[in-house]
Amino acid sequence: MERRNQLINFLTSLGYKLIESDNYNLANRIKKYDKDLLLFFNPKYPRYEIHSCTFFPSNRPTYCISSEYLDSELLLKLKRADNRTEFGFREKMDLVEQSRLKEEISNQKKEQDLRENMMSNVKKEDKGIRHFYMGG
Repeated sequence: MERRNQLINFLTSLGYKLIESDNYNLANRIKKYDKDLLLFFNPKYPRYEIHSCTFFPSNRPTYCISSEYLDSELLLKLKRADNRTEFGFREKMDLVEQSRLKEEISNQKKEQDLRENMMSNVKKEDKGIRHFYMGG
């Protein structure tokens, strides 16, 4: 299951309501801003919250920002919060993707090294075998 669905399942189990469409089209605008951001309504503290699934399910918090009102102020708060961090949500996502790419390359290299090692062992074994033709 991907991080996005895991976060949705986790927060909805806590009573949060996922908002996928709204009058201000904020849910879609947030997705365009960063595909890992999700808009929820938290009934415990009646407010709208934006959460990021970038690092979920690690111990890092998913909460980004909140507002009592569902309006364009929420997106403005998100952009302000993003500007105060040392790097933004998009950069975080790029780091995650780079990490995945490095892991993939490392795995491919390990597989290739294994194949090459296996082939060199086969060649060594072949050198010790003598074939004789006993013709008549």
